[in-house]
Amino acid sequence: MMRRSRGVFAALRARRPGPVAVALLIWVVAEVAAFWLVVDRVGFAGALTIGVATSIAGIVVLRHVGRGAIAGLRNAARGGAPQEGALLDGTLSAIAGVLLVLPGFVTDVIGLALAAPSLRGWIARRLAPTLAAGRSTPPGVVDLSPQDWRAGGPGEAGLLRGPGERAR
Repeated sequence: MMRRSRGVFAALRARRPGPVAVALLIWVVAEVAAFWLVVDRVGFAGALTIGVATSIAGIVVLRHVGRGAIAGLRNAARGGAPQEGALLDGTLSAIAGVLLVLPGFVTDVIGLALAAPSLRGWIARRLAPTLAAGRSTPPGVVDLSPQDWRAGGPGEAGLLRGPGERAR
């Protein structure tokens, strides 16, 4: 038994930490350093108050995102078209809320930045070409923009030639 545990510990010591472990270590060190800086400026009680306040702000942001998602689902159930970029904006807002809820000032600063609509819009404009390039249409499916189609009954199928004209 003793030899077996020595082998396990030797294997663990020989293994290098992965990128996730290194990133988590850097994050923890940054959070501790930020906490010390804030405590130095506003005191321990002030730092705790700020931490609680940003956590409450994160909960408020998450509630707002949840309400927006429910409103979007209701709109889709009524046959409304989804808003352009609503999914990415909602995702970034949810990430902002989670970062604000997490304890720590580094995550709070990132969360507050993501809570700003201007930064979310900038990120969405940067990510939109990448996300659109990764989306592919399955074979046999014609992907039309909302201006290129209209709903009709079973007997109203036909190609549109111009505004309001159908090919027969």
